[in-house]
Amino acid sequence: MKKLSKKTRTLIFSCAGLAILTAAILVLVLTQESPPVVKEEDPTEPMANRVHFTQLEAEDLLSLSVFNEHEAYTLERTDTGALGIEALLGAPLSFTKLHNSERYISGLWAREAVEEDAKDFEQYGLGDTAAWAFAIFRNGETLELYIGDETPTVENMTYVRIAGENSVYVVWTYLVDYIKEPSLFYVSLEVTPDYMTAGQPDMERLVIDRAERERHVIIPNPNAAAEDRITSRYILVEPVQVQIDFTKGADLLEGMFGLTAFKAAFVGEELPHEFADGFNNPTAAVEMTVNGKTSTFTVGGRYYTVDDEGEDVLSGFYAIHSNYPEVLYVFGLEELSWLNFDAGGIMAPAFQRPMIYSVDELIIETAERTLNFRLTGTGRDDEEYFLDGVLADTAEFKQLYIYIISVNADALYDGEPEDVADMPFLARYTFRYRDPNRSDEIIEFFDSGGMNSVIVIDGEPRFITRAMYLTRLAQNIELFLNGEPVIISW
Repeated sequence: MKKLSKKTRTLIFSCAGLAILTAAILVLVLTQESPPVVKEEDPTEPMANRVHFTQLEAEDLLSLSVFNEHEAYTLERTDTGALGIEALLGAPLSFTKLHNSERYISGLWAREAVEEDAKDFEQYGLGDTAAWAFAIFRNGETLELYIGDETPTVENMTYVRIAGENSVYVVWTYLVDYIKEPSLFYVSLEVTPDYMTAGQPDMERLVIDRAERERHVIIPNPNAAAEDRITSRYILVEPVQVQIDFTKGADLLEGMFGLTAFKAAFVGEELPHEFADGFNNPTAAVEMTVNGKTSTFTVGGRYYTVDDEGEDVLSGFYAIHSNYPEVLYVFGLEELSWLNFDAGGIMAPAFQRPMIYSVDELIIETAERTLNFRLTGTGRDDEEYFLDGVLADTAEFKQLYIYIISVNADALYDGEPEDVADMPFLARYTFRYRDPNRSDEIIEFFDSGGMNSVIVIDGEPRFITRAMYLTRLAQNIELFLNGEPVIISW
């Protein structure tokens, strides 16, 4: 037989050694102790098979002491009979979360025992770092238990064990997960009632101050009659004056209603240093007056989360509401509609829509002529319209009026006010109202060149509109004077 070469023999021994090592590792893996496999729940399994730790009512709980990775605290009955947490005095607590906690701990049950005489609690997360709870009930019963990890084989199941016992059980996670939460978990995140629940109150004033931005003030529109569905109910009066579009501005106007926080970050009379700095120069300060009561909402520093790539992502802001000044909340970006709005984004295009019956006199001036209309009557039966003292065609004047008030503000004027003085004059409307307390309004149009015209209201340049509106206005005046139908579209 031919003798194997040294190189070949070395290769054979190396492969044999590798095979032996692999086999040894496999044996170690297969024989390593691991948690028993938890099976999916059998819907036909009778409820009698459950392991009941407590079988009491929610109101039977006197106190629940908790110790977890966050802190130690106690839920206990107050003089009112409700559960409270001493460390959170002054903060609004979530009735739902408190009630669920007392209900679950008072009627706690396990689906099964996965190991009757466990020797290694660490594999279940039930070692020294496990969350702990101790409940005391009115009848003298107590329950002390440890909360471990969620099971790796079945979702929403968690390991638990009773103090002094070696059995390990599995329970539905929702029955015990609150024991792993910090006390701030119980702070109510519903800071203000929503608009409908509050009774749809009329807002009297909304002031928004943002860092490095101009102050914005919103008030009810004094010229918006209750029956007038065209005129905006609210107007922005600072830093510019615009009517607010109901749809575009709804989130802004109703933003102080229905405020819901993402979480509570702190409860106490004095903010810790890491939070206080953000309120020395707040991101935003919002003040709203409703039914004579003023509330404030102050937005402080930024709140970041970490994405899957490990990058910090701006996810919200820390903020304090005057309803609960002891609570520092975190609000998601979607809740803070005041941070990034601008007047142009919320303004109503239809900035001037007075009802025809509110007008006493309308003067229309162009470069070619001046028309003076007087309006009489209060309804369809007695209304009359006079042009320079001569009775005008009622139906055609209404069409002309509809066209006049159809002018839209396409954008805010962002040029210098003095520049308008050098622009060619196009037209002027003067509205004089029947209400003696309502001032005259003067709307002027100037040619800014190209396809646009500048709208000046009471001497203040405010908006940009399409030049086509003025071209069609001149046509419609000629049509009206010649007894021909006015063209509404433009």
